[in-house]
Amino acid sequence: MDINDVGLEPPLGEPEPDEASGRSGRSIAWLAGAAVGLAGFAAFWFYDRGADEPEPASEPVAAVEAPDEPEPPPAVPAPPEPPPVELPVLDESDPVVRNLAAALSAHPDLAAWLVGDRMIRRFVVVVDNVANGRNPAEHLPFMRPEGRFDVIGEPPDLRIDPRSHQRYDLHAGIVASLDTSGAAALYVRLEPLMDEAYAELGYPDTPFRTALERAVVHLLEAPIVEDPPVLPGMVFYEHTDPRLRSLTPAQQQLLGMGPENVRRVRAKMRAIAAEIGVAAGR
Repeated sequence: MDINDVGLEPPLGEPEPDEASGRSGRSIAWLAGAAVGLAGFAAFWFYDRGADEPEPASEPVAAVEAPDEPEPPPAVPAPPEPPPVELPVLDESDPVVRNLAAALSAHPDLAAWLVGDRMIRRFVVVVDNVANGRNPAEHLPFMRPEGRFDVIGEPPDLRIDPRSHQRYDLHAGIVASLDTSGAAALYVRLEPLMDEAYAELGYPDTPFRTALERAVVHLLEAPIVEDPPVLPGMVFYEHTDPRLRSLTPAQQQLLGMGPENVRRVRAKMRAIAAEIGVAAGR
């Protein structure tokens, strides 16, 4: 209905009804128009604007693909095999053996062991002695320790003087300093000459490797004893323990180095033997 048809009672003290009614009607009409305009503006803003200006469509989500398996790194080519070294004849092998063996360690006293002649033949004889339980000291005079063997205490508590074991510190140090892989590689390189020398020794149908394995196993079977009591024998001091007295001369010679030196020598022997191919179970 027309907003001007609505009658209003003027308050007391206000202008006459005719005049007031005219002004009130015009005011109400203006307010109503303003309200309608605001409502239309609001409707336009909140509804028409949204219809006219659609929200931007969300960007499509790209399908996530599983990452490709990383390609394996390119294979590193194996280093070229060193050219084979032509071995000299057995009788002329000392200079070659001496030069190759000297490169196994930077220990300054190794050179004292690389003396004399017939080096491969001597090595084969020493290994054969040990494999059969014999003491090879007669073939290695240059390895004789300085000082003399001595004991301390009184029977029945007679013990080996620790200084007697210390005479072998140098020997254990040289052995421990040897390059394990280099020593094994040198053995494999010189093995044909060792087989030849072993055949001369009286084993023409047996490879020298079998003697080397027996020697290593024989020494590794010797126990490590910390401070065993000894007693004077007919010529040398002997172990009080019958089990130690029953060891072979080669094993007793090893024990004479003292427990710490024995551990060092055995560890290096075991490592080189493994590199050569002696089964760990042996």
